[in-house]
Amino acid sequence: MSDAISYKNGIGRKELKTILRRFQSIHRERLRRIAGELRPNQRGVIDLLPLMFHINHPTLPGFVNSKTPAGIADYSPGQSALNAAGKISRSFSYKKRARRRFQIHGIYLMGSTGSIAHASGSDLDIWVCHDSSLKSEELEQLREKASRIEQWAEEISLEVHFFVMDVDAFRKGRLDSLSHESSGTAQPHLLLEEFYRTGALAAGRYPAWWLVPPEEEANYSSYIEMLFHKRFVDPIDCIDFGGLSSLPAGEFLGAAHWQLYKGIDSPYKTILKLLLTESYAQSYPDINWLCQGAKASIYAGDIDMNELDPYVLMYRQVEKYLTERDELQRLELARRCFYFKTEQNLSKKHSSTQKLWKRELMEELVASWGWHSTYLKKLDGRNSWKIDQVMEERNTLVRELTHSYRLLTDFAKAYAAGSTIDPRELSLLGRKLYTALERRPGKIDHINPGIVKNLVEHRLSLHYARTRGNNHAWFLFLGNVDEKSAPMSRPVKTSQGLIEVLTWCQHNQLLGKGTVVTLYPKKNPISTAELQSLIASLRELHPAAKHHEPPIEQLASPPRATSCALFINTGSDPLSRLAKAGKQITSNRDDPLSFGSAHSSLIDSIEQLTTTSWGETLVVRHWGTTGLLDSLCHYLRLTLLEGEGNTPPSATAHCFSSVRGGSIAKRVESLFNDVCHSFAGTNGDREALYLLQADNDYYLIQQQKELFSFFPVKSWGELLEVLGEPQEYYRKLTVDPLALFDTPLAKVFENDQSGAIQLYYYTNKNHTDLYIVDENGSLFHQQVQKSDEQYLLLQQQRFLNGIQLLRNIRSEAPSFRLLQDSIEFYQINRSRKGEYHIEQRTPPTIRLPSSYMELHLVSDTLDLNFSPYLLVCGDQEFNSLEHGDHIYTAVAEYILSKRANREAYPIYLTGLEITGAFAAGKWSTIALLNLKKRLEGRLNRALQQLAQT
Repeated sequence: MSDAISYKNGIGRKELKTILRRFQSIHRERLRRIAGELRPNQRGVIDLLPLMFHINHPTLPGFVNSKTPAGIADYSPGQSALNAAGKISRSFSYKKRARRRFQIHGIYLMGSTGSIAHASGSDLDIWVCHDSSLKSEELEQLREKASRIEQWAEEISLEVHFFVMDVDAFRKGRLDSLSHESSGTAQPHLLLEEFYRTGALAAGRYPAWWLVPPEEEANYSSYIEMLFHKRFVDPIDCIDFGGLSSLPAGEFLGAAHWQLYKGIDSPYKTILKLLLTESYAQSYPDINWLCQGAKASIYAGDIDMNELDPYVLMYRQVEKYLTERDELQRLELARRCFYFKTEQNLSKKHSSTQKLWKRELMEELVASWGWHSTYLKKLDGRNSWKIDQVMEERNTLVRELTHSYRLLTDFAKAYAAGSTIDPRELSLLGRKLYTALERRPGKIDHINPGIVKNLVEHRLSLHYARTRGNNHAWFLFLGNVDEKSAPMSRPVKTSQGLIEVLTWCQHNQLLGKGTVVTLYPKKNPISTAELQSLIASLRELHPAAKHHEPPIEQLASPPRATSCALFINTGSDPLSRLAKAGKQITSNRDDPLSFGSAHSSLIDSIEQLTTTSWGETLVVRHWGTTGLLDSLCHYLRLTLLEGEGNTPPSATAHCFSSVRGGSIAKRVESLFNDVCHSFAGTNGDREALYLLQADNDYYLIQQQKELFSFFPVKSWGELLEVLGEPQEYYRKLTVDPLALFDTPLAKVFENDQSGAIQLYYYTNKNHTDLYIVDENGSLFHQQVQKSDEQYLLLQQQRFLNGIQLLRNIRSEAPSFRLLQDSIEFYQINRSRKGEYHIEQRTPPTIRLPSSYMELHLVSDTLDLNFSPYLLVCGDQEFNSLEHGDHIYTAVAEYILSKRANREAYPIYLTGLEITGAFAAGKWSTIALLNLKKRLEGRLNRALQQLAQT
């Protein structure tokens, strides 16, 4: 029978004392229940906790110094506290001293502590409420004391978290980090509701909220003022955290957002809270808080500790909400979550004769739910569930979380106007749900979000068989399933690539140290040795215990790779394939990308295993050389994101299918890391090119905006044309160490510098190869007749210096640097081993004889076919309008006539003047060099024809 108190006409001192005694009685019982949940060596903590903050004693845990804030109002240690202190220190003695000031207002235990949901190993969240006048150094000492007590609790295997609180600041909405699981968003109303519902007063002042009747909740502030004004309550006896006024939509959404975020990884722990939040949302903004319902029961005299249990209150609210909506399947899920949270295995008999309140309470609830013993055995055997049961449960949990997200989105739309709802937070949560729960090809899904402790299987069977589409795929079965049994069994995982199947097993912890994996059929492309090597590599790459979820802030940026592993030629031996094709594979050319005399690639397939900053694990499969380059570009896109300052992760490669597996893996691994390094650059400059050779072709990898791509170049001549194309800006070209080994270009581009014009020359028996790299990295190549080295270089120097001078003259902002910068000259030599090296040479210093004839071109454009131009040879001018196509013959004849014995050595253009658009810097050096080369080619062909007549 209830002992209700009438408060419609106000409450007197007598009634207030009755209410106060009821709350105090409930809190004492909750503390008793808390102590009952602890191990014998931990139980003294509850008694000792207030004493440690009441005094500063050097032999007690947490001691900092004698000046640390201490003293709890209305507290005097009982004998149990003194006994607990004596067990820690035999020399401890307590002396009661009069205090002028009590700097600690109250100690409260928060959360699931003392409730049916408090399981073995649960942590304790404790609020230490202090005087708001404490100075910063005093607060620091108090925090240090709390930290030291936390460390001491760890020694007795008890996880404790203290939160040092300023009550005045809390009431005004200023919050520090009040929970080690906090989302960081200030949620004072929801936190206050949880405090009133779950807080257990260990020592100090009681909350003033206790004395505000349920019907006066809306008038909380004025009612408290009345109690103080009439001196029914002394302000120094209580703590005023404030009332539960209207809840801002943004705060409500923030709380639901954070619960849903935590629910993705620990759904059983948070689905009940999500459902509670959903029920609140249906009545928003007129929410009937659980703590208010509990207070009404206490005022009515209905003091049933089980029904006032914070988690029972939560369950009752959820049950009422879902029953009214006739959503019985969701209610069944809520009951499972509640049952798992309590950790009560009711199908197993308890050996103790002592009555256990948690077990008795759960037995009553389970009986009311109509759960039978068979169902209880299934739930209690959760850690023995097989994959099919786990995946079915996961799908149920995923549906619930997805449903909650839709409701959250609807709530945001309904209350977005005029609220502080942040659409960005909702978007990030959507991304989190997508990355964690969405299933798509190549993505390794996480099937066990806290459903069972582990999914390790003793035996697994891997089948390589044809699909209905007549393609081969890998089928994973639990247990030892042979070829006869396979058609009648259901695989738990199917994929075209073996690495995806094995990664899925490792990621979901199916593979234990003793797991036996059997391959079918006997003629399987994978050997047992290769399989074991693959599994060992995956264990090293993705240890079973290592599973870190990224913070939600990381989802604000595009996903980037945090690791990359490449598995090459799984189940395929390229050497065997080449031998069957009749290709010659004996050669001193041992580059796996261009192997043997046939220059064949040894890359048959590549499976790329990538983890991203969004917490995803992805497997993508490619084939052949183009597949290798597709994989490489994909890796570059995920590692070299614009604006990211992170060091790109190193790629690793693995190949176990052939005798050359080690060298193949090493080559691919080096390629990926070298290319990534060349694009990342020391200054983050990714406007670059990378040249490599694979099969019998060349490939250039380039970046265009945010994308990396490649294109093939089929011949040496085509490669020179591509490298010689004019560029608008400098792009560094890196040559793969094993490409172009029989040319000097690798050394040339290794030495190349932005803004510099460099000339390289390599002299053979009959000719000289000129290589000029311009200021933007374009390559000019010309093979000229062997002649006097100094005169050859002088010709080039005069022409290039003329370009520099002309640019400076025509520039709107002349640069003294252009006048100072000289052309760099390098001689290329080759060792007996065939290795190229370069040596810098000083520019030519000889003077040309006075009889030397200059040859200049004057034109408006570089296109000599559609624009008139002049060739000025000494004092003689040759106009294209006058001579037409015979202008080259005319110039050649004139030059021959001026030479002794009409010698037909090559003609070189020594200068030019382009009058149209040149002042704006339109033409690059490479374009002018190509014009020079074309013009000299025409003149020298005309010269040779004249010399032969």
